[in-house]
Amino acid sequence: MKRILILENDWLNLSFLKDLLKNKDYYVNCAQSIKRTELLLGKNNFDLLLCERFFVDGDVLDLLEEIKERKLFMRILVISCEKSLIDRINVLKLADDFLAKPFNQIELLLKVENLLNLERINKDNFLENSLVLFKDSDSSDRGCHFRPQEIKILECFLKHKNMIISYEIISSYVWGYKEQLPLKKTINVYIRRIRSKLFSKKFKIITIKNRGYKFIELLETNI
Repeated sequence: MKRILILENDWLNLSFLKDLLKNKDYYVNCAQSIKRTELLLGKNNFDLLLCERFFVDGDVLDLLEEIKERKLFMRILVISCEKSLIDRINVLKLADDFLAKPFNQIELLLKVENLLNLERINKDNFLENSLVLFKDSDSSDRGCHFRPQEIKILECFLKHKNMIISYEIISSYVWGYKEQLPLKKTINVYIRRIRSKLFSKKFKIITIKNRGYKFIELLETNI
């Protein structure tokens, strides 16, 4: 059962969201302050954080930055009345998706379902796989520095290993919902940088013309 944490300062909205999600068989915890949310995150693992933007004890963006620093691998959906372009951009730098108030409950449930279906590689498995990527043939660490977007792309590759990964899949996984998604040539630049830092002979990034990429694990006989 997927676990969702709702952070909402209005009790009526909180009750509505809780009942709506519980009726869809999600396990739901609730909080009305950032401090309470921090306590819950310290004691439990959640698959999704559903949160409002502003609270008496602060801006939720500060909490989201902390979540990213702690590498808590969960999806984040921000619901807010603050829906100007600059507000959405600031949110989407840290969250996976944004929904403006007032919202349609069908749209909310679809966004929740879509985010939860993008199953995240848990932190331990991702770091373990990453260690292989950062080593050369002599198994010595190169200590390469990957940018945040490059790490997300690698995570997407690891999740879709040996499958054709379209530009759309990469854009959705790494940048989420945005009005202006990166151009194909921008993604190509990121892939080129990743290739330059990828020293392991166990993996290879193949370009699939006009479709995207394929991240393959090579058989030892081919290494």
